[in-house]
Amino acid sequence: MADRAEFMDKVRHRTRTGKYRPTHAPDVAWTREGAPPEKVPIEDPSARFLEELEAVGGHGRRVKDLKEARNYVLALVREREAKLILRWGVEELDRLGVDGPLRKDGVEVAVWNDDLEDSKDVASRADIGVSTAAWAIAETGSLVLESGPGQGRIVTLLPPSYVAVVPVDRVLSTVPEMIRKYAEAGNVPANICFHTGPSRSGDIEMTLAIGVHGPGDVHVLLVG
Repeated sequence: MADRAEFMDKVRHRTRTGKYRPTHAPDVAWTREGAPPEKVPIEDPSARFLEELEAVGGHGRRVKDLKEARNYVLALVREREAKLILRWGVEELDRLGVDGPLRKDGVEVAVWNDDLEDSKDVASRADIGVSTAAWAIAETGSLVLESGPGQGRIVTLLPPSYVAVVPVDRVLSTVPEMIRKYAEAGNVPANICFHTGPSRSGDIEMTLAIGVHGPGDVHVLLVG
């Protein structure tokens, strides 16, 4: 077996074959050469988040209010010719106000809560999943999702298209900043997930597949 240095050189070469667009995210152990780059303060976290999200294949937009966010979701549903939408059962998405217009257009809207019957079957048939997010991380273009009442993880994983509606004041610059938020609150949720763009799998012969282990079409709306 090749020694560690040779092995890492091969991995480094394979990850630079043009399949991934470069981002500003901090280098990680398997791609770093030499000393890690100096930390540069992020002047505009929202703009940086959208840039990083686009770099990994997601779609992001900053909208001024919930009305603009609602119009985006409605347009996406029509573009994807969606028949069933599954969303988190949280107050923020109640205020988004997409349920009425979609049902008027003949689109079925299911809300994830304790009363949802055959929830796994509904999730498997849903064309688009909609949620909020606890935080958004600018340096990596990641969403931080918490599970809880009305916030089923499957909503963000099973539908082929996924939309997150996130207030702009939840955009943090770095992962350590997010960790400090939880430390200061003193109450860590039972489940926290990081979602970064569309699902990507490249573990078989280095062939990149999109949407195998999660949605292949990811949209994030920063509201405010």
